[in-house]
Amino acid sequence: MHSRLKMIYLILLLLLVGQISCAHEPYASVHLTGTLYCNESIYQHEKVEVWEKNYIMADSWSTTVITDENGYFEMEATVRDDYFPPKPYFYMINWCKEKQWWNDKETGDKLVCSEPLKVFIPKEYVTPGREPKKIFDFTQVNLAMVETQFAGLEIVLQTVLSQKGECRRILKKDRTDLWDN
Repeated sequence: MHSRLKMIYLILLLLLVGQISCAHEPYASVHLTGTLYCNESIYQHEKVEVWEKNYIMADSWSTTVITDENGYFEMEATVRDDYFPPKPYFYMINWCKEKQWWNDKETGDKLVCSEPLKVFIPKEYVTPGREPKKIFDFTQVNLAMVETQFAGLEIVLQTVLSQKGECRRILKKDRTDLWDN
């Protein structure tokens, strides 16, 4: 009797998952534009991306563009989620707010690390299907004023596993923080 009840629950669960996956359009699209600044400086030639938030598996990458010499970017992206309504987000590493750095005593190079910035796209700017119908305009964003927040499993990854985003090496000859440059 106990195993029969388990089987019934399993069948009901599979039917429910099937209903959820069939109840929505698996594709969604977004069109994003904006200009990024770091204090008074233009945030130029940096990578910005669109990702899809997945609740069961790892998040899925969709599109990458590089900001131009004026800090401007424009991108269209299509994301897919077969089990839940798609939830796309804007992603970048906020190099405007360096979190950690180390000096290499041998070479004089500097290793700089910073945290990711994620902005979930408001639902009214997410179009079901593969063709975006609205533009989400970031207008002008000063990244020095933006705080990064994490939720759910990301909190665990940030605290327990000490995941810190990305790091990059700045060569001694390119450093502007040295007096003897």
